[in-house]
Amino acid sequence: MAYATDQVFSALKSARENQAISQRELSAKTGIPQAQISRLEGGAVDIRLSSFVALARALDLEIVLVPRSAMPAVESIVRQTQRRAPPRVVPAAVAHLVRALQGVRPGAVPTALWEQTLGHVRMLERLQPDADQLAAIVAFGRFLQRAAATDIDPAAFVAHAKAIEQIRNKLAQPGPAARPQVPAYALDDEDDDA
Repeated sequence: MAYATDQVFSALKSARENQAISQRELSAKTGIPQAQISRLEGGAVDIRLSSFVALARALDLEIVLVPRSAMPAVESIVRQTQRRAPPRVVPAAVAHLVRALQGVRPGAVPTALWEQTLGHVRMLERLQPDADQLAAIVAFGRFLQRAAATDIDPAAFVAHAKAIEQIRNKLAQPGPAARPQVPAYALDDEDDDA
C-alpha cells in the first residue's frame, strides 16, 4: 500500500483510539464490518470512498481536497487544534463498571434497562467525569460487585442507572456557561444634553 494511504489509515486509527472507540463500536456506527476495519488499520486492504467517508465522519473528521500550496497552513491549523484539545482519559472506574455490567446475570434486571445503562456507561468512556461523578460511577461498580454473589436489588439498580444517565446527560450536553446578565442598554444618570 502507498505511503500516503498508510498515513490516512494511521490517522483514522489514531482518531479512533484517542476517542476511546473500539473497532466494534465504530463498526456499529458505520455498518462496516469490524474485521474490515481491523484490516484497514493494518494496511491490508483498500477501501471504497463511501466507506472511508463513513469512517471519517463517525470519528468526527472531515475529508477535504486542499491545494498543495495551502498544505503548510492547513497542517499548522491542525497542529494548533490538536494542542488545544485536552487528552481523553478513560478512567479505570468507568472500565471497571463496564465489566461489572457485562457480568450481570441475564434476567437480573430488565434487558432494555441494562442495555440503556451499558450504553450510557460506554459513552462515559469518551467523556471526562469529575471527582463527584467518578464517585457515583465507583459506587455503582461496587454495588454490582456486592450483588454478584447475591441477587440484584432492582430498585437500587434503577437508582444507580438514573445517576449514570444524569452524569452522561450533563457531560454530553453541557448547559451554557453562566454569564452575568448585562442589559441591552443602560440609562445614564445624567443627561449631558439638558
